[in-house]
Amino acid sequence: MKLLSIVPLLASSVLILIISTFLLKTRSVAPTNSNASASGITIEYNIAYGSHPKQKLDLCKPKNITGSLPAVTLIHGGGGDKNDFTSICKKLAENGFVAAAVNFREDPTPSYKVILPDNDAALSWLKSKDYVDPNKIGSWGASLGGYVSSMLGTVEGPDKVQCVNNNYGPTYFTNPNEWEGSPLADEFVEKFFGGVTYDENPQLYKDHSPLIHVSSNDAGKWLFTRSTNDHLVPRTQITKMIEALKAVGLQTEFYEYQGTGGGHANQLGFFQANKLLQKRLNFMTECLNSL
Repeated sequence: MKLLSIVPLLASSVLILIISTFLLKTRSVAPTNSNASASGITIEYNIAYGSHPKQKLDLCKPKNITGSLPAVTLIHGGGGDKNDFTSICKKLAENGFVAAAVNFREDPTPSYKVILPDNDAALSWLKSKDYVDPNKIGSWGASLGGYVSSMLGTVEGPDKVQCVNNNYGPTYFTNPNEWEGSPLADEFVEKFFGGVTYDENPQLYKDHSPLIHVSSNDAGKWLFTRSTNDHLVPRTQITKMIEALKAVGLQTEFYEYQGTGGGHANQLGFFQANKLLQKRLNFMTECLNSL
């Protein structure tokens, strides 16, 4: 009888959990205007950082800014959209940072000719704002965006970032055999490099591999995250990059999680997903605050 008396209580608890989950999801939807939110931040949508219609970004920042703040560029994966980073953009602003979720062109091929310049332009736009400290910049990207973030952390010149969060993104293209079996193998050749193979132009592949450009002058702190079941980007893409960064005295952290599903295998339970998000947020917060 005691067991039966618990059943209604359990049913009520499950219902409350379902309703709470629904409310959380609805609250995470981006507002349709650029008014300040109740959390003390402002969000401006579809700001042009260039003349092309695709060159737009969403800007999140605290309402009241004194002086200049550290900032973060948020770079979506291939075929994605800046809306993928809306909730993270908000969270960074709530933590006292300026954040820009960036859209960029991915065509025509070879796409490196538009992807990299667009993200450089977005970064330059962000650094030019008087409320942004140009010497305290981070980049946070996923998949293709993780690759671009790594490029921004190793590039020579004024637009290098100081903190990099590469989430399951490639770091080098100089070993074509490593990509055998990955659905991305042909896509890299045909779209990113415009049909030019490594054998035809190895220097082209080296020029666009962050690993090749690692030096002691690069971003000082790096976080890499990936699912242990990632079907697209080999684990060695991260481990070899970490080895190179450590060899020149830079700080790295590698966090793996057991996701499921296709592609990058990023299907996670609520608590595991929250732990992963917190790991990434803590890294960026601590890195930027240490500069």
